[in-house]
Amino acid sequence: MSISAPGASKPPRIWGELVVDGDRVVVRLSGWRRVLATKSVVAFPLASIARIEHDPLARAHVRSGLRNWKRHGQGLWRIGVYHGIDGWSFWSIGLGRNAVLVECSGQRFRYVVIEVADPVATVRVIRAGAARVTSRIPGGLDAGSPSRTRPAAPQSGARGPDEPENRKE
Repeated sequence: MSISAPGASKPPRIWGELVVDGDRVVVRLSGWRRVLATKSVVAFPLASIARIEHDPLARAHVRSGLRNWKRHGQGLWRIGVYHGIDGWSFWSIGLGRNAVLVECSGQRFRYVVIEVADPVATVRVIRAGAARVTSRIPGGLDAGSPSRTRPAAPQSGARGPDEPENRKE
């Protein structure tokens, strides 16, 4: 007999969707979330994405000063436009376990945090779209750069951390 937390077996709620539409990312909310957010659609160019990742702890990583009822309340949903130390952010998350964090540069919203049905697939699709539009993949990796080179071999007499000492006594 296994005991699990209540609601642990429930599928996560879909708070919104991130869709690549040409050279833009479109955030769509539906139902009562659209009414509370006062925006039903938010769009920004793929070229403006500086970072995108699946981040279940987005509440702790993105500071939102105004309209912040709890410092890091896991049971509290967050919907709408917020302003904090880092700039403006747009949120549509519940518990946040499937949250996708998008950091933009040069746009009104520095952060867009949306809880989606499949965060891994959403991040993969947006990264592929951003790599197609620009020569870089959000997250700091260049799409066109050569593979990472191996570090230079140690000079003679120097030993690495895995090499045994060869002393003559």
